[in-house]
Parts: sequence; structure tokens; C-alpha cells
Amino acid sequence: MQVNFTNINFDKDVQLTKDIEDINVKIKSICNNLPALNIVKDNDLLNSTIVKTKKFTKNKKKYVVFGTGGSNLGARALINISINQPENILFFDNIDPLFFQNQILKLDIETTGFIVISKSGTTPETLSQLGCVINIANQKNILKILYENTMIITESKDSPLFNIAKKNKCLLLEHKNNIGGRYSVFTNVGMVPAILAGLDVKKIHQGVISVLNQNDFIDLFKFAQIFKFCKSNNFSSNVLMTYSDGLNYFGKWYLQLWAESIGKKNRGVTALHATGTTDQHSQLQLYLDGPKDKFFTFIKSNYKNKGLNINSQIMKAESVDYLVDKKMGDLMHAEQDATIDTFRLNNYKFREILIDIIDEESIGILMANSMIETIAACIYFDVDPFDQPAVEQGKKLTKKYLS
Repeated sequence: MQVNFTNINFDKDVQLTKDIEDINVKIKSICNNLPALNIVKDNDLLNSTIVKTKKFTKNKKKYVVFGTGGSNLGARALINISINQPENILFFDNIDPLFFQNQILKLDIETTGFIVISKSGTTPETLSQLGCVINIANQKNILKILYENTMIITESKDSPLFNIAKKNKCLLLEHKNNIGGRYSVFTNVGMVPAILAGLDVKKIHQGVISVLNQNDFIDLFKFAQIFKFCKSNNFSSNVLMTYSDGLNYFGKWYLQLWAESIGKKNRGVTALHATGTTDQHSQLQLYLDGPKDKFFTFIKSNYKNKGLNINSQIMKAESVDYLVDKKMGDLMHAEQDATIDTFRLNNYKFREILIDIIDEESIGILMANSMIETIAACIYFDVDPFDQPAVEQGKKLTKKYLS
């Protein structure tokens, strides 16, 4: 599987620090012992998850996933790579009351499987979502059926969600307590929805294993150090531009991974996500002609001779000669290369990542590399990549305002 990380237009500016080998050793130690990555080596756990999930599908036509942040975005990023997007899986990561009400009231609870995910078991958004459905089921006298149709993924400890699962005999899967939400995509948090969507989850894990087997993350360390270089030279934004609709949710997942990990102690670089070619018609103007305070990562794929044929007759008649005898993929490929070359010719700081085919293995590789690189960047910035202390105040105030 080809996933090439290429350093472009930076080597002449960035001199690797002399302690690169010390950082290398430190990152290797972290990655070799990181539960979020090493869980892919537990074949028995994955096989058990597959069996339980497939058994859970019995007599169900649709599935609803309740969860927010890391309990949602990773799974959506995995499923998003499918060209044939499953129409029978709905994700609810927000609590817009009107949207939620409109969508939930359309569901047949008796034929819908509910997957409820919260590491702590205390997430108020997730508890409110489940509580609303419990209320509806209770009014319809089908509460027992709802609980039979509910899978709960949470830590094995005393919490509202764990207690609901135990008291009502819901299918209960353990959320590992040593894996944070934004790092949980390779656990049952990401695997269960991916299995329901028909993805080959073993290939996702194989992609991660191929990254770990390299046992040499020097290229990722270089990029991590580039982020530090960006900050010290007043580069305030880390822009990720993905040339695939199948990577839209990878972009959202990456934003959370990056922001919650590195944004501490008044340090860090702000991550932004753009979609090619759509955002070439909006954000690109700012990126090319606005403040020179951004570092860019382009993720592209091979689109040559792919997709539908463009009608040559009408293009000839309208003198759109560059689209004659072309497919839509040819235009996509040309636009991504043209954008990258524009950045190169104008001496912008960027890199590109080429994914030959976007599939289960390559998304596993991409997400594993993103985790390792983020952790490395946090070490350079001297912040803890695994905590998120700043959000606790807002959580406390929310509960206060509801009292």
C-alpha cells in the first residue's frame, strides 16, 4: 500500500536539532508502549468485537451512533472512505434539539440498533441523547426492546452509562481506560461502526501494524520539528488540504487530535482543514494572497483516467478544449497538482502526502502516522499529548447552569 510522506520545500530552511536521535528514542518508546496503537496486535479482541457486532445486527435495519468528539469522529473518518456510503448508519455527535428531534422521531426503535459511546460514561451530550430515546420508548411501551437493541461502549467502572447498561442488560463492551477518546479509533469505538458499515477492519489494523513495524519514525519527527519551526517563525496555522471527499471526516478527526493534544501552556499551532477542489474557490485566495503565517499539508491521490467521461462534443462546441477526451478524474488530478505547484513556485512552506488508493489499509496507515506525528510535535512543544485540562471549566459551568 502506497502512502508516501514527502518533505517539500523545507530542508533548506529547517535544520534538525542535534537531539533528534534522543527524540527518536523517546518517541519509539512511547509508540511501542502506546495502548492506542498496540491494541491492533490483540487479534483475539478484534475477532471478539467482530463476532459480537455481527450478532448485534440480528433483526435490525438501521443503526444510530450516539457519541461526541473522539467517540464519533474516528468511526466517521473510517466509514467516510467508502465510495458507497452506508445509508443505514446515522451519527449524532451534537445536541441541536430541533435536528435531533426531527431525525429521532422518524426512527423505528424496534428495528434500530443504538450504539452509545462514552469513555467516562458521564458525557452529558451522550446521556441526553440516550435519555430522550428512553423517554420515547417508555411512552410507546417498548422500553425492553430498546434496551435489547442497545450496545454501550464505556469504561468498566461506576458511571451513569455503565449502570444503565448493567441494570437493563444492554450489550456492554469495554472502553479501555488507558486509551483517550481522540486516540480510540482503532478500538471497538471505531471498529464497531466500521464493521456495521461493511469495512474490512482487519485491514485497518494491518495498516497500523505496518507503521509500527517500521520502528523508525525519523520522517515524522522531521515534520513534527517543522511545526516547531513554524511557531518560532510566526507561522500560526497548520492547514490540512485533502483532495478526496472520502477524507472529509479524516480532516475533522485530525483537527480534534491535533487541537486537544498540542494546544496547551499558550503553545501550539492552530490546525485548519480545507477540501480540494471545493476550497480552492474560497480559502485558497486567503492562503496565497493573505498573511504568510501558514504551513500546508496536501493529501492527494491518483485520479488519472478515473470517473465518468466528459462529453467531448459539447466541450468542443464551447471551445473548452482542455476537457475534450477527459474524465472527471483527470480534472481532479490536474487541479491538485496545479495547486501544489503554485505553492512550490511561490516558495510556500508545505508538504504533500500521496495515497495511491484510499482504502482500509491506507486510512489505518494515515491515522497511525498522524497520531505519532502529533505526539512527536507535543514533545517538541513540551506539552502532554494525552490530557485536555482546559475544557474542564466549561463542563463544570454547564452543570452549574442546569442546576
